[in-house]
Amino acid sequence: MITFEFPLNERIRRLLRIEEIYQKFEHQLKNTHDYFEFGCFNTLFEIVQLVSRSDLKIDFLQELERQEKKQSTLQSDQADKEGQLDLKKIISMIQVARKKLENIDVKPGFNFNNNLFLEEVKKRITSPGGLLDVDFPNFHNWTIQKTRKSKLEDFKSWSEPLMVFKDAASVLLIILRNQCHIELLKAKEGKHQKTIDPLKTFDLIRLEMAETLDVYPEISSNKYTVNIFFNELSKELRKEAIKSNLEFKYSICWL
Repeated sequence: MITFEFPLNERIRRLLRIEEIYQKFEHQLKNTHDYFEFGCFNTLFEIVQLVSRSDLKIDFLQELERQEKKQSTLQSDQADKEGQLDLKKIISMIQVARKKLENIDVKPGFNFNNNLFLEEVKKRITSPGGLLDVDFPNFHNWTIQKTRKSKLEDFKSWSEPLMVFKDAASVLLIILRNQCHIELLKAKEGKHQKTIDPLKTFDLIRLEMAETLDVYPEISSNKYTVNIFFNELSKELRKEAIKSNLEFKYSICWL
């Protein structure tokens, strides 16, 4: 099965962006090919740009506090059922994330504690040609003299102050993806319209379908309906609307 996720507001879009960019960074750190460090630097600076907003820490702390109260209430009201979230574990994860966030100080324009080497890499990586040995002998020395293990230790050290945002986003997304209505639906001629309750606030739509279908969905939504259109790519990579019927799993989620 392949899953497509569509955030219904900017708050959830930001959570998904944070999750994906940290996944990309962790994957890049596992690469063994030459020049792996170039991709790692790019993604590291993308993370900094994403999480060093002045309002992000406050937003996370407020949402974690709200979820801790909500999950504590659910824990006292519900008996344990198979397939449900382990609310005790979730509450513990929330508390750990909150404590780490409260103790971190990431300000707008975060500069890695005035690390001049990183500041220079960040400056040159956006210049024409990017990071080139001929322009940056200090970087050339770092790539040659450092072992792969030592480079990984550097990246982990530089990214450590920022990992708390990954932890906070992870626990919120776990809760979100497990608070949903799930239905098995059929799109007729590649289209489906789903009504939603305008009195409720929803945050995320998830669509799951067989990978063998080789199609992808596009969604438009408003307060009352969700419109789903399925497409495929031609050999020239042009979008073409699907005209056949297909089944998919539809989930609408909320925090």
